[in-house]
Amino acid sequence: MTSRLRVLCLHGFTSNGQVHAHQVRRITKALPQYDFLFPDGPHVVNVKQQMDMDTPGNQAWSDMVNTLSSSGHRAWWFARDGHWNDAEAGGFYGFSQGACFAGMLCALMQEKLSGHALRKHLPAKLSPPMAGVIFSGFRARFPQYDGLYEPGIDMPMLHVIGKLDALVRSERSEAFIRVCKNSDMLLHEGGHDIPKSDEHQARLIEFLKTHVRANDEQWIRAQASM
Repeated sequence: MTSRLRVLCLHGFTSNGQVHAHQVRRITKALPQYDFLFPDGPHVVNVKQQMDMDTPGNQAWSDMVNTLSSSGHRAWWFARDGHWNDAEAGGFYGFSQGACFAGMLCALMQEKLSGHALRKHLPAKLSPPMAGVIFSGFRARFPQYDGLYEPGIDMPMLHVIGKLDALVRSERSEAFIRVCKNSDMLLHEGGHDIPKSDEHQARLIEFLKTHVRANDEQWIRAQASM
């Protein structure tokens, strides 16, 4: 039994856990009552094949990843070969590709999908998270995953979307939002990033406090009984 609720934080494409921890450090510092987990995506990305390194922004991003961490550039896709023991968490954060994967996990962990074929990659006894924060998220477009989304996602979700996001088009985010039955939205003036204003950071912190802390004793008791 853990003494603190865990929040599983999934980084974006070509990032890694250390870099994502740096990106949300103000949020985690404000919430010492949670254990924030920052795993690395299992797939190593050859960034020179995936990005135009002659573009200053791409080169700057690659340099930052290499400066802040030793894990290199990583990706998720759906990690079918792994068993997700770390999926047992009170809340989920996900950015971009990590947000897509977080949404898939949140859907899959619901009781109504307990018979889904992909559940074999998760622990047999599993409590779904109480809430999720989705930064620049989207619905997986491969038809083999449609069955994850069709029943809908019931847990509270905060969708964080940048008005100037050129990497995840608004219609892709909206396709995911439509299957989330208990959604809220934070629309910020930036692009494909995590909003940094005090107002937006406060809202992100308050969302997690409200939706995860409200039932933490019940959730921990459920874990202790497993």
